[in-house]
Amino acid sequence: MVKKFFGAMPALITPFDEKGEVDVPKLKTFVQWLLPKVQGFYVCGSYGSQPAMREDQCRLVAETVTEVCQGRDTTLIIHVGHPSTDITIERAKHAASIGAHGVASLTPYYYLHGPELITDHFKALIDAVGHEVPVYLYNNPKYTNYCVTGEQIGELSRYGLKGLKDSSTSIQLFYNCIAAVEDPEFVFLVGSQTMLYPCLSAGGQGCVSGMSNLFPGLVNSIFDAAAAGDNAKAVALQHEANELRHLTGTGIPIAFYHTAIKYRWDIDIGVPRRPLKPLDAEGEARVRAALDRYPHLK
Repeated sequence: MVKKFFGAMPALITPFDEKGEVDVPKLKTFVQWLLPKVQGFYVCGSYGSQPAMREDQCRLVAETVTEVCQGRDTTLIIHVGHPSTDITIERAKHAASIGAHGVASLTPYYYLHGPELITDHFKALIDAVGHEVPVYLYNNPKYTNYCVTGEQIGELSRYGLKGLKDSSTSIQLFYNCIAAVEDPEFVFLVGSQTMLYPCLSAGGQGCVSGMSNLFPGLVNSIFDAAAAGDNAKAVALQHEANELRHLTGTGIPIAFYHTAIKYRWDIDIGVPRRPLKPLDAEGEARVRAALDRYPHLK
């Protein structure tokens, strides 16, 4: 079971080599660098390039991160979502077998599904692995063409769902989901640091963010200010986190992080996996110039 949520949890970037294979040494180095700075890892998610990976690569990444974190007080949530319920279950069973603290699944994507099929998918996943590992629902309507409702989350929580990672960017939906769940142990995670403080104020417990790969200290500081009841500081830090969106750009800026992490921290996390490409020289220069405007961030 997941023990706690407090502080930065990166949506972990996956390093690849020029041939598109997982660069295991670079992945280990990156995780080891992050370990003392973060509270946990969200593995094989959108930033981790899971939709672009083979099944053996997904397993390799999950196993590698688990190995590096062995014996450490850190939380590992492995994303296992797939358009196929059967493949999602197979992935979840593997994650449970290697010691994951939780598994998360996107709502099945590509095909258009109604609420009943989405609910059936998660009930099947809970039936298959819920006795071994907590199951979380990952709501990301921009990329799945489906958005959960508070009523649906309430129903699934009564069936055995243990948490929600919400990347809808709707604070109203976040409120609705919290209001619909009676289980006091249910975990609410927000999927972007740009809404962290409002979601903590609403009753959320954690944040899975791309920015935590680059500036985990900034994300941690928002948690600390909120815990101390320092509203003014929390709001100021939240504004700073939101201003950083102009650095990353919109969407899921994987190529940005490959450049930014290497430039800022001298940590080489390889290259993105095709069809994504590394930034060109002009793009890298823009990232370096932008990062130089934030020398205080860690």
